[in-house]
Amino acid sequence: MLDPDSLASLQKLCDRHERFLVISHVRPDGDAYGSTLGLALSLQAMGKDVQVVNADGLSPLFKFMPGSKSLTATLPGAPEPDRLILAVDCADAKRLGAVFDQWQRAPDVNIDHHVSNPGYAKLNLIDADSPATAQVLHEIITALKWPLTPEVAANLYVGIMTDTGNFRYRQTTAHTFEVAARLVAAGADPTDLAEACYQSFRAERLLLLREVFNAIHFANRARVAWFVLTPETYARSGANPDETEGLIEYLQAVKTVEAAFLLESLPGGLTRASMRSRGTVDVQRICQEFGGGGHRLAAGLRTKLDPAALEKRLLELIAKQLPE
Repeated sequence: MLDPDSLASLQKLCDRHERFLVISHVRPDGDAYGSTLGLALSLQAMGKDVQVVNADGLSPLFKFMPGSKSLTATLPGAPEPDRLILAVDCADAKRLGAVFDQWQRAPDVNIDHHVSNPGYAKLNLIDADSPATAQVLHEIITALKWPLTPEVAANLYVGIMTDTGNFRYRQTTAHTFEVAARLVAAGADPTDLAEACYQSFRAERLLLLREVFNAIHFANRARVAWFVLTPETYARSGANPDETEGLIEYLQAVKTVEAAFLLESLPGGLTRASMRSRGTVDVQRICQEFGGGGHRLAAGLRTKLDPAALEKRLLELIAKQLPE
């Protein structure tokens, strides 16, 4: 639950300022885009001047979202001093991107749901019990009586739907369904939005899935599963990194799998890991050892370790948490 004093402080900032910039984490997912665009459109409906940016710009997978055409890549120059920076769905300021880091400005407001978020902004509104930042924003918009237009509702619905695994993950509660119902009542179309998110892939996505199926590994009596994405994976399939969203869920579909992860080689000698747990393994604790974070059941990290070294280390750390 959000602190009433923090809500009041946010309202004061909104009353006192006319210009805002909304930003989220690199490699944005549905909650990052939904939270960014939902907040921006609500502020714009109040007559505010809002810029919407992301280090990676707009993924073609999410161009269907209302207001997405206004989202641009993060600009090199820092925004004007009177333009407040609102960071959403980002547990670590470093994940706002290298260009943002060059601005040398802390966000004015940080709205998030990750338990690992240290509260890096001047004003922090973090609800770690919420399954999605989009749900946190619904609470804010409702409490402060900000505009909840059909376009705002659609973006927030996408954020909640995708971050709950289509309302399947553990943190999904009765209240989450209540919020989803309110968003539908406000104009979000659940059928159209689900189709746009889950039934509008390119053929290359299926070819990528074939590559993944051919590269799956199991360990610890099939209680751990993982795969590695390489430049060759993308070259053979014709897919791009945006199209990896959700692939790890195929590993979780195996009944015996307690922990799953994917590894991906990134430019600059970095390796990205995305981890999921059925409940026995705390993947957030594992990711924190590498400077990453997230939730107990879903977390991620980036490291200078190569994929082979990281794979070995993750398997060791997971094994320590698995019962004999």
